[in-house]
Amino acid sequence: MTKTPPEKKTSDVLPVTSADGAIVAQQWLSAFAPKIRPTLSQFMCDHARSDDGAKIRPFPFQSDMADAFTDPETSQVSVRKSSRIGYSTILQSFVAWRIKYDPARTLIYQPTIDDAEKFSRDDLDPVLQWPVVRTVAQFKPRHSDNQIRAKRYKGGWIQIKGANSPKEFRRVTSDDVFLEECDGYPWASKEEGDPARLAYKRNLTSPRRFSAAGSTPKVKGFSRIDAMFEQGSQEFRYVPCPHCGHMQTLVFGDGTGAGIRWAPKENPTRAWYRCENGCDIDEAEKPWMDENGEWRAHNPDAFPRHRSFHIWAAYSQHPGAAWLEIAREFMEVRKDPNLLRTFVNQVLGEAWAERGEAPEWQRLYDRREKAMSLGTPPAWAGLLIGAADVQRGGGGRIDMDIWAFGPGRKRAFVERVEVFGPIADKKTWAALDKEVAREWLADDGRAMRLARVAVDSGDGENTMEVYRWARQHPGFVMAVKGRESIAAQQAIGSPNWQDVTVNGKKLKRGVRLWNIGTSMLKMELYGQLGLEKPVDGEDYPDGYIYIPDGTGDEWIKQLVAEELRFVKMRNGGVRREWHKMRDRNEALDNAIYARAIAISLGVDRWKSAQWEAAIKSHPNPDEEPEKRRKADQAVEQEYRREKAGLKAPDPQTSASATARPKRARKENPYTSRRR
Repeated sequence: MTKTPPEKKTSDVLPVTSADGAIVAQQWLSAFAPKIRPTLSQFMCDHARSDDGAKIRPFPFQSDMADAFTDPETSQVSVRKSSRIGYSTILQSFVAWRIKYDPARTLIYQPTIDDAEKFSRDDLDPVLQWPVVRTVAQFKPRHSDNQIRAKRYKGGWIQIKGANSPKEFRRVTSDDVFLEECDGYPWASKEEGDPARLAYKRNLTSPRRFSAAGSTPKVKGFSRIDAMFEQGSQEFRYVPCPHCGHMQTLVFGDGTGAGIRWAPKENPTRAWYRCENGCDIDEAEKPWMDENGEWRAHNPDAFPRHRSFHIWAAYSQHPGAAWLEIAREFMEVRKDPNLLRTFVNQVLGEAWAERGEAPEWQRLYDRREKAMSLGTPPAWAGLLIGAADVQRGGGGRIDMDIWAFGPGRKRAFVERVEVFGPIADKKTWAALDKEVAREWLADDGRAMRLARVAVDSGDGENTMEVYRWARQHPGFVMAVKGRESIAAQQAIGSPNWQDVTVNGKKLKRGVRLWNIGTSMLKMELYGQLGLEKPVDGEDYPDGYIYIPDGTGDEWIKQLVAEELRFVKMRNGGVRREWHKMRDRNEALDNAIYARAIAISLGVDRWKSAQWEAAIKSHPNPDEEPEKRRKADQAVEQEYRREKAGLKAPDPQTSASATARPKRARKENPYTSRRR
């Protein structure tokens, strides 16, 4: 008979016989307990500190963005942003969260190495001294683990690098890669390609890789953060209207639909938001709207793997991002294309769209000034400038445009003067002499004459003829040549002396040639042509360009005959070039040459008193010819003194110098003919 052994009794309770044993058992069991990691938004509320040590409470729109950093299902975050929305605070808090709960190898790329050092000192070092960080890591001064651009702690490290050096992308592998202001990176890292792509290659082999990029966009079509946003979930912040409950995104608007409104128009003292349904929302409702808002993905297929966000200043509750401040900033920059570009990038968080196409000629044709007549300078004109373009085709032709300039950077087209004949024929240039010596009767009856004439010498075919004509009118005719360098921030440079061949004889330093920064002036011209014509008796904006009634469509088409295009180079860089859309562009060339000559005369610095003096200096038709001739001579002498850097002579000093007898010249016995 088989006997079954008795069953042994087992117990699920571990017997502990002493207090020390209980402590050891508790610590041993806690090591196997799952770690509870808070979301980044909760971590920021509990532990994030500002520069003055105060706690940071993230706004609702910041909380949702921050939680994407700690979501295990999200491997990439892209934030297309404006300034004043607190993205840097989110990134700094995530670095602290990593050190506390999940040590990792972290790479942070700044646009340049100098930016990397500033970020380390000003932004990262204060975070490393937060109390929550100091509980797990001590970053001591002058320690090998705490260098300016390299921090090491138990289980991980942080390196801050500059995207402007190829060596910053070599011999390093990480878990996290953060791109700060990636639109400010160089277009290419020498021969190695795009720095942003090179940076994202640094964590490809990590089993828990995470990447994030946050930047203010720059140029449309060449913005890295724009491209990353489009690849991601494309999330926009929708907020409810406190009056009708309609969910909508905040937009700046154009004054006709939803958007920010303000009053009075020129110097705003009050601003509000116009809902899509027509409700007017006060600034005080913004916190409630954000609290009840939500992020909505326009590309849900990328969610949650790659979450991309767009956020701009109107959502922020910082005092500097109030709707009234945004309205005031817009009113300050709206007339200047360069300042407006900064507003679009830094406030709206949008890429600046460089208009590839030129202004519509039809719109310019329709807005011609009915009160102005072709061939008549306006009453406010204080300066007339001529600009001539020489053409050999069709038997030879010289197209000269007359431009009037006045206060407030205003300018008006007066008329086109055409001289036909072979360019090599002296009679053609004699006919041009008669045209430049003409008088134009202004709207107020003043007789105006040209102050300067610019003539283009850059085609390579008519250069010598242009030089010879310029030599005949020194100080009055200026031979010019356009320079297409887009980087040149100078409208007109210093003149260069050029050799001239006259009657078969070469003359050294025979004429001065003035270089014109054409790209800069074309961008200014197109920006001013885009200014809207005022209505309801409003004042014309500064820099407005007047086109008189009677101007033909062909001339207007020539004025906008080129467009600015972006051309990618082999090394990954981008070059901006002007391309002709029509064969004839004489009006455009003449417009920028006339503007350059006006700038050289200092009209942008003239005060109202100087403009009044310039307007009064033009003689009336009944003035005696002798007085008019003397006035012209005085203007010519003043011009020569300015170019020579001499001051105007004192009348008393000049009189005494004239009365002083001349000293007899002492002869040199070695050089004199009389020996």
